[in-house]
Amino acid sequence: MQPDQMPDSYKGGRLLCRWVWDEIHPAVLDAETGAVLEPPVFGPRCPDAPLDLFAATADAIGAVLTENAAVRALAAAALPPGLPPTLTPPLADLKAAAVDLINSRVGELRAVHITVTVGQSATYLEKQEEAERYAAGEGGPFPYLSAEASATDSTLDEVAALVGATATAWTAVNASLEGKRRAAVEAVKAAETHVQVYQACAHLRA
Repeated sequence: MQPDQMPDSYKGGRLLCRWVWDEIHPAVLDAETGAVLEPPVFGPRCPDAPLDLFAATADAIGAVLTENAAVRALAAAALPPGLPPTLTPPLADLKAAAVDLINSRVGELRAVHITVTVGQSATYLEKQEEAERYAAGEGGPFPYLSAEASATDSTLDEVAALVGATATAWTAVNASLEGKRRAAVEAVKAAETHVQVYQACAHLRA
């Protein structure tokens, strides 16, 4: 296997391969003398589960990438001379991909708490605005609150209180997610090495 066939990551960049240099085929020995007829064959493989960038620490990410680089060096040394060197993706390209990956992951985390469909975010804001006006004693109409009260057999008081409490809880969750997202993106921008780009994803750890 050539070094450029040993990617660090897959699944959109989220999962890190854990390459090791291992015995692929054992030595062939003479049955009578025990002499080595054919030497063992070593090569790269991934016996362990991949590392999830968003669940791992920066140190764990760095350790895996360092070991991967060492295994790729062994693979390159085992190849016949004269082959072209392994190409490393430009740092700018890796940064762009990492930012996309981080934004996508935060979107997944938001979707745990809210319904993410076209127009739903605007609906949430409309309901929150109605709940705030209702709590302030303003007159209606309150079409969103009224529709939900009718659908759930609740009163306007109950619906307005629930919408207000939900909005407050969501604001705290979303603020935390946005803080982690910004920290991760800024870490990507400041990264000077490929390893540091991958390590930036650790900012999204729960």
